Amino acid sequence: MISLKMRDEFNQMIAKSGFSKRAFARKCGLSESTFIQISNGKQSPRPNTAKKICEGLHLKFDDIFVIEEKSSEKAVN
Repeated sequence: MISLKMRDEFNQMIAKSGFSKRAFARKCGLSESTFIQISNGKQSPRPNTAKKICEGLHLKFDDIFVIEEKSSEKAVN
């Protein structure tokens, strides 16, 4: 699962770039509602969406996102 490293800092980066969340989403060719959900930490971006966000901010994936493994509970036999 892909998630933001630091949500508040990410939102500040968008603002410092001179964009509202909606305007940044349009610039990157993303759904406004999806981008807002990602920026609020309520949705994980798909890999292609994460790439578009990185390109829009001119940053590397690891500067913004982290990949977390979902913990899977295996049945013990």
